[in-house]
Amino acid sequence: MRAAVLHAFAEPLELRDVPDPAPGPGELLVRVRATGLCGTDVKITAGSLPGIELPLICGHEVAGEVVEGGHGFAAGDRVAIYTIDHCGACPPCRRGDTDSCRTAVRIGFERDGGLAQLLRARAANLLPLADGISFEEAAVTMDAVLCPWRALTQRAKVQPGDTVLIVGAGGLGLHAVQIARAAGCRVAVIDPLAAHRETALDLGAEIALSPDEVADGLDGWSEDGVDVAFEASGHPAGFRQGADALRPGGLIVSAGYRPGADYALDSIRLAIEQLRVEGTRGGTVEHARGALAAVERGDVKPLIDEVGTLDDANALLDRLRAGDVTGRVVVRMPG
Repeated sequence: MRAAVLHAFAEPLELRDVPDPAPGPGELLVRVRATGLCGTDVKITAGSLPGIELPLICGHEVAGEVVEGGHGFAAGDRVAIYTIDHCGACPPCRRGDTDSCRTAVRIGFERDGGLAQLLRARAANLLPLADGISFEEAAVTMDAVLCPWRALTQRAKVQPGDTVLIVGAGGLGLHAVQIARAAGCRVAVIDPLAAHRETALDLGAEIALSPDEVADGLDGWSEDGVDVAFEASGHPAGFRQGADALRPGGLIVSAGYRPGADYALDSIRLAIEQLRVEGTRGGTVEHARGALAAVERGDVKPLIDEVGTLDDANALLDRLRAGDVTGRVVVRMPG
């Protein structure tokens, strides 16, 4: 099969023929039809994340068609692929926090991912697709929608009328705008790029501010501070702006990150105002089903900036590195 392989960090992916994967017990072979790319793939290819062994086929946002039936699936079934294989036995798994499994194996991280024609995956991680959902939309849902859906609906448990500040209107943040609006929340956005702010307003944000407009702009929008801040920028300054905007008792949920970057919060506010801080990552397979259902209902429309072929994978990664993307870029495989 044809694949885009990372052989050395900070070097372009190599397009080459590699052996077809062989599914193991409990696994099925999937013909990849679409793979989303995001900032995490940029970190992986740069060598910024620990535990990545090479060579590796990248790509963790994947959708496709089952090649041969089994485990309740028929050949040709359209599926999205949840990323994480968990052990089921470690303390986090026993608590139900399977996305925090101590020996997790993730497609596109610890095992080969979706920048290839074929992918082996656990049958338990295959999520059937409704007819109205495209492969591109389904692939993007497995991270760009899943992460903010879990953060806002499960971690923050947002309610109608809540004020939600989204810091960073990239792939995660713009989907967070839609999720918060679908929950009946009022939404404000901080982002340095005018194109991102304009898109956020089109999606239902009431205000969209550049970082240097925050002090004046938020005061007039939410006088007592915001109920929830969703931090997706990964910048320490972005975290601080999100935390500074919280009302007493407010919650900041942090999904953005940069390896080695420290976040800070005024300790007197943390204690006296009883602020809450939570980290979040993608979620469990049940959360992935919930995110996919939100897309099927029309609550969220996955935002796809550009679709290319496997030959375009390096060019698409370059666009992500340049910050020149609104939403996600996707590699489409022929089918």
